[in-house]
Amino acid sequence: MGHGGRYILDSLKTGAVAKQFYTDADLTIGAKVNVWGREVTICDMDEFTAHHFKCKFNVDVPAPIVYKMSEERKQEREIPPYNGWGSEEDSKANCLKLIAQAPKRDFIKFMKKDRQGLESHVLRYLARMDTNRPIDIDRTFIISFFLSDGTISVFEPEKRNSGIVHGKFIERSRLNKKDGGYYEAEDLFVGAVVNFRSHQFIITDADEYAKTYAENHKDD
Repeated sequence: MGHGGRYILDSLKTGAVAKQFYTDADLTIGAKVNVWGREVTICDMDEFTAHHFKCKFNVDVPAPIVYKMSEERKQEREIPPYNGWGSEEDSKANCLKLIAQAPKRDFIKFMKKDRQGLESHVLRYLARMDTNRPIDIDRTFIISFFLSDGTISVFEPEKRNSGIVHGKFIERSRLNKKDGGYYEAEDLFVGAVVNFRSHQFIITDADEYAKTYAENHKDD
C-alpha cells in the first residue's frame, strides 16, 4: 500500500511467491514426497505408470521397495488401559478400528432379560466398603446387576449429615474382574467381596428378586 492509502500495481510481480508443484518426473520409485507435512516414500508403481516412464523419460524403472513388515518384526497390538471416560467397550472399539463402531450387543439375551411387567430382571444388592477408614466405614451402597446386558451400576443412598454427596457412584457399565473377564450374576452374592474400579465392596444383603433368582439358577 502506497502513500495516502492507495494500492500500487506490481506489474513486474516483484512480490509474487513462486509455488512449486510435483510433476510426473518427481513421482518415481524411491522418491520422497511431502504430503501435508508428512514424508511419504514411493515404493512401487503399476504397469501403466512404468510404461509411461519408459516411453516419456526413457529410463528403467527401479526395483520395488519392500515396505511390508516381516512376520518376525510384527508386534502385537497393545490396548491402553481404560481411562474412565465412557464405557470400556466403547474405548476398546476406538483402539481396534480406525472408524469406531459401537460394540455389538446380544440382542436375543436383551429381549429375554429386558423388563417384562413386574419382572425387572435386575438383581439388587446392599453393600458396604471394605475399608478401615472412619469416613467410609458406615457408607452403604446399592449394587444393581442388569441381566439384559451384564452391566452394573452402583448407587449411594442419601445419609443425612454424613458430609458425603449421595447419588450415582459408578455409572452403569460392564465392570472388569482383576483376574480378567467381566463380573457376571454368579459373582454377586451375600458375603462376596467385589472390586469395582479400585473400590472394594462387601455384599451384605440382597433383595427378594435376587435371592429367588439365585435359588432358581444355582446349578447354572
